[in-house]
Formats: sequence, C-alpha cells, structure tokens
Amino acid sequence: MPLPSARAARVLRRAVLVLTVVLGAGAASAVSGPPDWAADVDAAVRDAVAAGHLPGAVVLVGQGDRVLYRKAFGLRAVTPREEPMTVDTIFDLASLTKVLATMPVILALADDGRLDLDAPVSRYIPELPASAYREATLRRILLHAAGVPNLPEPRSRTESIGGLLPVILRAGLDFAPGTGFTYSDTGFILLGEVVRRVSGRPLDQVARWRFYEPLGMTHTGFNPPLAWRSRVAPTTQATRGRFLRGDVHDGHARALGGVAGHAGLFGTADDLARFCRMIVDGGTFARRRYLAETTVQTMLAPHLVGEATRGLGWDMASPYSGTLGSFFPTGSVGHTGYTGTAIWMDPSSRTYLILLTNRVHPYGQGQVAGLRRRVAAAVGAALFGGGEPGAVATTASVDGSDSPAALGVGALAETTGQSEADVGRPEAPDGALVWTGLDRLREEGFAALAGRRVGLLTNQTGLDAMGRRGVDLLAAAPGVRLRALFSPEHGLTGKLDEPVPNGKDAATGLPVWSLYGLARRPSPAMLAGVDTVVVDLQDVGARYYTYLTTLVYVMETAARLGLRVVVLDRPDPITGVHVEGPLMDPDLRSFTAPHPIPVRSGLTIGEFARLVAGERGIRVDLTVVPLEGWRRTQWFDELRLPWVNPSPNIRSPQQALLYAGVGLLESTNLSVGRGTERPFELVGAAWIDDPAGVADAANALAMPGIRFEPVRFTPASSEYAGQTIGGVRLVVTARDELRPVRMALGLAQVLRDRYPVQFRPAAIQDLLVNREAMWAFLRREPVDRLWRWLLADEAAFRLRREPYLLYR
Repeated sequence: MPLPSARAARVLRRAVLVLTVVLGAGAASAVSGPPDWAADVDAAVRDAVAAGHLPGAVVLVGQGDRVLYRKAFGLRAVTPREEPMTVDTIFDLASLTKVLATMPVILALADDGRLDLDAPVSRYIPELPASAYREATLRRILLHAAGVPNLPEPRSRTESIGGLLPVILRAGLDFAPGTGFTYSDTGFILLGEVVRRVSGRPLDQVARWRFYEPLGMTHTGFNPPLAWRSRVAPTTQATRGRFLRGDVHDGHARALGGVAGHAGLFGTADDLARFCRMIVDGGTFARRRYLAETTVQTMLAPHLVGEATRGLGWDMASPYSGTLGSFFPTGSVGHTGYTGTAIWMDPSSRTYLILLTNRVHPYGQGQVAGLRRRVAAAVGAALFGGGEPGAVATTASVDGSDSPAALGVGALAETTGQSEADVGRPEAPDGALVWTGLDRLREEGFAALAGRRVGLLTNQTGLDAMGRRGVDLLAAAPGVRLRALFSPEHGLTGKLDEPVPNGKDAATGLPVWSLYGLARRPSPAMLAGVDTVVVDLQDVGARYYTYLTTLVYVMETAARLGLRVVVLDRPDPITGVHVEGPLMDPDLRSFTAPHPIPVRSGLTIGEFARLVAGERGIRVDLTVVPLEGWRRTQWFDELRLPWVNPSPNIRSPQQALLYAGVGLLESTNLSVGRGTERPFELVGAAWIDDPAGVADAANALAMPGIRFEPVRFTPASSEYAGQTIGGVRLVVTARDELRPVRMALGLAQVLRDRYPVQFRPAAIQDLLVNREAMWAFLRREPVDRLWRWLLADEAAFRLRREPYLLYR
C-alpha cells in the first residue's frame, strides 16, 4: 500500500517534531552534559527521520552503570494520529527475543544442571527423530549451525508447536549440523519449546521470573498488557485502519499466541540497558548473580560458523552485523531485530549501544541499516581506539593456525616440474614474454591432470596466450575428463552485475554451476564425479574482489572432500611489488574480506592460495602451476597477454589500480563512475556543488601519482543514475608512485571536511574492515597519522607473505 498523499507535509511536521523532542524530553533525560560525539548521533537520527526512513527512534549509550547518551526522536506513531516518541516507549523487539529471552533462559537451565547444551534437541523434544537430529545440539542451534531450516509464513492465524513439528520434520535439515551457518528462527522456536518441557513453564514466565522482575525490567515481556498499550510503538497494518500495537509483528510468533523463542518480546531502552549491564558485568547486577561467570564467558566466546563469527545466540561478525559490529572492538557482540531494533555491546569496556526503532511502521517500507551504521560509527570512533600506530607483527600465523614451517608449506608449493628456486626469472618461451599457468599446462600436454576427473572454476579471463578458452582446451585434452564448470561473480562470460544462475556451456554441453547465486560454495552434489578442481581466474589485485573468496571456499570444500586443487597462476595486473592498505580485522571475514591481507597485497592468485592454505592450516592437496617469465615489477600491459575485462567495470590495468582505492568509496553516497565510460576514474555526487574546490583541496594534499580535475558527469546506472552531478576526474600521472588506498581516503577526508552534512563516509568500513584505521578516519585525525596506521599493517604483511612468494 503506498504512503498517503500528504507524505511530504508529514515529513516536514516530523522534522519539526524531531527538534521538539530532542530539545525537550530527549535533552532532559541526559545524565550529564552531552558528549562530543552526541551531535553526530543526533544528526544521524534526525536525517533518517526527516528522510522518511523511519518514524522515530530511541538511542541509549552506556558504560557500566553510567548512561552516556539517551534521547528520543521523531514520532512513535504516524497514523491514525501522530504521537511523539518518548524515551520510555515500548518496542516490539523482534529477534532480540533470541538473546534477551531464549538464550539466557537456556543457559540458566544449563547452569541449574537441568539440560545439556551438547545434547541433541531430540532428547528434549522426542517427536524429532534422533537419527536425523543426532548432531543438532542445543549449542549448535544457539550458534545457528544446526541446519534447522526457516519455515514459510503460517497459513493460519493459530498454530501450536504440535502442529509445527510435522512441518519441521518434512522440511528436513538444510545441511549436516556443524558444517554451515543458516540464521534460523525455527531453531529458536524449538529452543523455546525445550524451555517449556524442561521447566514445566512457558518461556515468557521463566524469562520474567529468572531475569526481568529481579533485574527491574518493569516494562519488558511478551503479550504486553492493555495498560502498556498507549506506550507501545505500533508496527504494520493488520486490518483496514488497525495497526499492530502490542501484538507481535512476526507471523509465526503471533500465530503461536505471542510467545515464541525467536520473537514476541517487547521492552524499553532503559530495561535493555539493565540487561546489557548484567552481561558486561559477567552475569551480575546490583550484587545479584543471574548467570555463572563461566557461562557468560562461554556465551561470548567466538565460534567460526560457516563464514560467520557467532557467540551463543549473539552475533559477532556475519552478513547481519556489518553496520554495527565493524565499529565496535573485536570481541563485541550484539543482535538486530526485523522491526528496526538493535543492541551492541563491548564487554571489555562495559560499553553498550541500544538503538530502537519501529521502522516497519506504518506500511513496512522503512530503512534502518544506514542509521545503524552512522550511529555505531559515531559511538565507536569516540569511545574506542586512539592507540599509537606502528606496532609491527612479525608472526606469519593468523586465525590461530600454525606457522608455515610447521605446516610444511614447501609441500603446498608444488609446481609442475619447476622448483621454487627456479621460478624467479626463467627464460621466456619463444613468442611470449610471459606464459600463464594455463599456457604452461598446455605446453606440458596437460600431464598434471592425466587421468583426472576435473571440475574447472573459470570465466572469460581463462584464455591462453593465443586467446583460446581453457574450457575448450581441457575438454579436448587427452587423458583429462572435464566433468563440470564453475563460475564466480559475473558468470562464465563475465557480463552479469547481478546474482548468477546455474547454466550450461553451449560449446561443451557441460553444466555451469554458479558460485555467485543461491550457493557461494560448491556442494558435494556439484562436485560429484570430480577428483580435481582446476582454478583459472584473473584477479585484479584488490582484497575485496570476490574471486579470492570463491577460491578460498573451493579450497576449504576440497580439503573436506579430499579433492585436489590446481591453481593456474596469472599475474597481479597492478604489479606484485606494492603492498598497501590496512589488514582486514580477522573477525570481520566476509565474502568481500576473505583473509587478513591488505587491500592491495601484491600477490598473484596462486600465491594467495598458498598463503591462505598455510596460514589457515587448510589441509588441501594444492598445486600451483606458476607463471613463466613474470617479474613482480611488471604491469599487465607490459606483458604479451590479451587483456580481458575481469568484470564489466574494470576495463584496463589503470582502472584496476584505481579500483583498489576508489572501490572503498562505492558503499558511500558517492558515484564512482559506474554507468559511464570511465568507471573508477570519476567520483561525484549530486550534492557536490563546487567540483573545482574539491579538486583544489584534493590536489593540495600533494598525493604522489595522481591529479584531480573538476568535472560534471551523468552516470547511466548505479548511484545518481540519469543525474548530472559534480565531482572529480582522477588522472594517474605516475602509476608506480600512486597509492590508491591513501588517495581514496584522502579524497574522502576532503569531502567530509567540505560536505560534513551530506557525505556519509561510515560505509567505507564495509570494505576497509579495519577498526583502528576507520576510527582514526572518523576521528578526523591528521592525514599523516592516518597514513601511519596503513604503514604499520603494510610492514607486518610484507614479513608474513615472504614464505609464500613464487616470484622475485
């Protein structure tokens, strides 16, 4: 249903009301004078409300028993009549139920010795067959690692757990417990039923008795009574003219009578602050213990689950946490809720952030991700970090794995008939300055794959020196049985800028399995009949280019299935000399952050494979077929190799170089030239009204190898599509001197200083994924100090990468 026609007038009234509430109830509720960062939080929420992204919000920040910030903004309800938001508003907390009710009650029962976290859920719900749920333990359900699938919306307005169990049984498990990550409401519905069966009381009663009443959480609970309703923030429309208000928004929880393990809890920011204080104080509050200290430590311990890092119930680093957790220190935890709620805590500093909105009111069209990011960035930059850059790590071990020497990296460096001592500067073969791994494999008659059943991960870049597809060469190779093809982001032809479907290769008739669609990892079914996975992809030299992550996933899957991996090496197109940018924080691993390396690592894709296998201890049978004749100082256009666009918007080595910096800005509210003839060579926005001033300020930073020219351009797609916008053109004057990460952050500093209201730089952290460097940027530290953060990580990585280099 569309917004009412009076929406524009309502937005104006809402903006006026924001000021009224902030200067009235919000300001009066502050415990002390506003902190320096309060203005940034204020502006973030005001902007979100004025833009119509949500009707209103309550924000609370505390450290231990001190409330540092507490304000209400905007409206609690916009229809059928407007009501101002107040700090004591009661919100539908949605999935915060999982960590504020279900998880603590489960752990309390474990403290009592009444259940075992490592027992299968079928022990407590015998209707679930032990054979299927043997490994689906309570602990794995808390970690979302049990494979319990999510269920479709309920078909009726009333459900019972007895009626749901047959549906759950028919659905089966998404994967073998312990082998992946699927965020599962259904798993927590089962945990809520475990509470009822073990305690003899429903979840809402146990949570109130064990936690809410003794903690003084006087307005937290399920099915809020009528006396609370006037303070409850409504959510979406239930029937014509009636909005859900005190009735849980989630369909399954509502059908289950308002009490479920995954949703149904209501509460206020002040009540949640009490719960957070109990957690950050190790399970105690006001000299009363609620959870054993060891239980809280277990709850907060990180577990790598698939590509996510989770605590018991809590999120740490996952696809759901980037807007919050990447601005809080390593070891912080939190959770979000669908209705627009969120909490995030740093136990080490006893800091907590509570951000409550009813962004689904009135018609389910609200947005909260940008607000979460801006608020967390302001709080994180102010309260954390501030140390001295320059400490250089000398260990080659990351993620808690063994050292390269202990892992026998020499075995991982296997090549085809060439020792490591020989791969530095071999004689170039006739007719080609450099041969790729595919060329070498071809010239050696595909001997390394003789008798092998092969799956090939490749795309349009997988060509030999004569422009022939590796797909066709392998399909015709004697003694090689090519069984399946796999494609990364952009597909086998490299033309798609969207999720890629599975397909079939027209020339060979082979299936093409997409690893950038419904699946990101190859499954055993995809690899049926394959004993060797060959990887032939042209990387671009930037950490967040997703081909690297796809390679890691293939290696991890191959190790688990006992398959061999053969990487056909290709050059780093922007040289293998330069290392630049901060290391990724290890706990912020994601599909665009595969391993703790700098933004620009100077590694070929084969060297990257060796480094990841060694540092993570991936026991994979890895062979790298090396380049022949390549020197680390060479750029791609200095080689006699065909340039094939590795993706639609990287059309030259120069654009690949700029992408290593400008790509960091793409998540912000800037255009980076997509939809023009010069992607990553242009940066602009509709709000840049003085391109010449921006260019002059950027040039004044005197960054080597780059010149900024004022420009106006009209992107045909992506950000600001169809608008003529102001910005700068990036002119590379000396590519060996240019440091694109420094250049991008320098330009971002200029834009932040000149357009502090319009520019939204916090999203840089999506790809920078380094807290110290991002905090330094957000604190507006001088450019030279920010560069020192980068240099420290660069020096550390040069030491780490040395054992894995194949070329000198």
